[in-house]
Amino acid sequence: MRLFDPIDLRGLRLPNRIVVSPMCQYSAENGCASDWHLVHWGQLFLSGAGMFTIEATAVTAEGRITPGCLGLWTTPPSRRWPRPSPARAGRPRR
Repeated sequence: MRLFDPIDLRGLRLPNRIVVSPMCQYSAENGCASDWHLVHWGQLFLSGAGMFTIEATAVTAEGRITPGCLGLWTTPPSRRWPRPSPARAGRPRR
């Protein structure tokens, strides 16, 4: 087993064993991801890491670390968070 070898985790196949840990950006607007997040996530997709996690996401506004934290307490996130799929479409394959 080497760092760049694929790995299977409970049915999820990762192209390598590099995992980017969550990094709080404190750039959300009322819990919603911003264009900053889209650019940040896009860079992570293009990094070649096998998997990445975004950041702490509060279930309620009161549960946030700061007012700039992501959250789930209003409109469904799928309708208010930017979609990183265009950046992922350009991800280099190994």
